[in-house]
Amino acid sequence: RTLRLLHALDRPSGFKLLLLKVFITGHVEVMNSSIDWFELTRRLFETAGRKKHHINELVEAAVSMGLVPFGESPEGLAKSLGSFLARNARSKTPIVSKVPNNKGGYLKGVYRLKPQKNLDLTPVETPKVSSLFTGAAGEFAVLSELLFRGFNASKMTVDDGIDIVASKDDKYFHIQVKTANHAKDRPYQASIRSTAFQFSHNVFYIVVMREPTPVGYVNRYAIFPSSEIRRWIAQGVLKEGASISLRIDVANQKFVLGKKIDVTHQINDFESIC
Repeated sequence: RTLRLLHALDRPSGFKLLLLKVFITGHVEVMNSSIDWFELTRRLFETAGRKKHHINELVEAAVSMGLVPFGESPEGLAKSLGSFLARNARSKTPIVSKVPNNKGGYLKGVYRLKPQKNLDLTPVETPKVSSLFTGAAGEFAVLSELLFRGFNASKMTVDDGIDIVASKDDKYFHIQVKTANHAKDRPYQASIRSTAFQFSHNVFYIVVMREPTPVGYVNRYAIFPSSEIRRWIAQGVLKEGASISLRIDVANQKFVLGKKIDVTHQINDFESIC
């Protein structure tokens, strides 16, 4: 059988990689990566601050910058990045090159970024679409992450305060999703209608924060049990009127709710849904 490597060109955001493996058994496995490896490589070399780097050093830079794809481990990123750099160094138009050693060969896993012209690291702009689209997109994004983690999850047909019902280990959870797009120099803002707020040990509220970066869009998930929201209202951290406002400020990889509560530990914490 044939092994095929397909590269989809999607300018101006760059190349997006699509790997299609056709096995002898006839089984087809598709892995679609939204990572722009070209821009990620350039950004990591710029951040690391030296002309040559080992793959592990680049991964450390990705971790420090929060650019590790959600759901990917540093080890997995090292493997994928190493594969991309090796292929790119052998290509006709490489952006990296291998670093020679003193024995006539090359240093293993070490690459140098070739001089680049007109390097533009300006973050891509957030497309302007109706909140109906962004809201639905956020719900499906959460649904996907739950499925990846072994939850049997389904989107509700009618929104009466709960968007997703998920089950795992014979436990059921009700989830309300709020999606907030990035706005320059402004916090992420979401709200819950007070009449729709539900308090129970199995009810969770997830704010999807969609952030544009030079290497593509990144989703951050702020996961709040309804019990904590109720406690924050009682403490005066959150104000309850016609709606409950969830304002999240982000600075230096720190997430602060209502200008008072550090909720960084609750970002992408799907393990708390239990």
